Amino acid sequence: MVDWNKELQINLSPRQEFFINYGVKGLIGSIILFILLIKTKFLIFSIFPLLLSVGLASKIYAARIKSYERNLFVFLDDLKDLLQGGMNIVTAIEITTDHDYGALNEPLKRLAAQVKIGVPFEVALNEVFGKIDSPMFEQVTQIIAETTKVGGNIIKVFASVSTYVRTVNDMIEERKSKTFSAVFSSYFMFFVFIAIILVIQIIFLPMLTTNSMSITGGSSSSTNSGSMGDVNFNKYFLYLIIIQGLFAGPVIGKISEGSAIAGVKHTVILISVSVPIYIVVSMLFIS
Repeated sequence: MVDWNKELQINLSPRQEFFINYGVKGLIGSIILFILLIKTKFLIFSIFPLLLSVGLASKIYAARIKSYERNLFVFLDDLKDLLQGGMNIVTAIEITTDHDYGALNEPLKRLAAQVKIGVPFEVALNEVFGKIDSPMFEQVTQIIAETTKVGGNIIKVFASVSTYVRTVNDMIEERKSKTFSAVFSSYFMFFVFIAIILVIQIIFLPMLTTNSMSITGGSSSSTNSGSMGDVNFNKYFLYLIIIQGLFAGPVIGKISEGSAIAGVKHTVILISVSVPIYIVVSMLFIS
């Protein structure tokens, strides 16, 4: 008999497992809030627990990967210095486990434990670093493992890889600083879009509705039933804002961090801020 839970778990990547774990918790919160608000006009807020949980998962996961990548350079540089001092790879890795490399501490302990019991370094490296969802770790692991297999100068390899990782991290930071203005402009234009919708709904739609009613004032009730006053623009404008937020977030993530997945947190921020603003302003100014 096939264990489908086990099969499903094997097929899921660490990123998928992490997001599903948070998503299920958020979904439960959304269902509970949906039941509580089902007979109210605040039903739209029931989606917020799911959005917030996914956004939180995106932020935590991205911060973890960044911590891995930021400390990888420090680890490789320390390991290179220890090897240059005449230590073998096993002893050097054991010593590095006493240092603080942030989120990278746990993977390094697993690496040291495997190497200590006799697992070849390239195999242990691929086993531990291969589980980290980062292109940088994938490239570093492949370079070190292949060089170790063919018997290259391991010290020069670590020195070169360390320099490469530092250069990539510097480029990432430089990209963030250069794209900040573009991200700010994207946020600004999104809220300008909301302001335009509110102006249209508060000022222009009542004028059009009044004109429509005055023109059709002498017509039959069947004609009036299709007038603009019968259309729920509030609902459609709200849907429009949510759709805009869903698409704007991945675009901002792609611009700022080169990944549409990284834009999930921007989507959550945009929707979490814009929807309450729109609903509150609508309740205050629109009858």
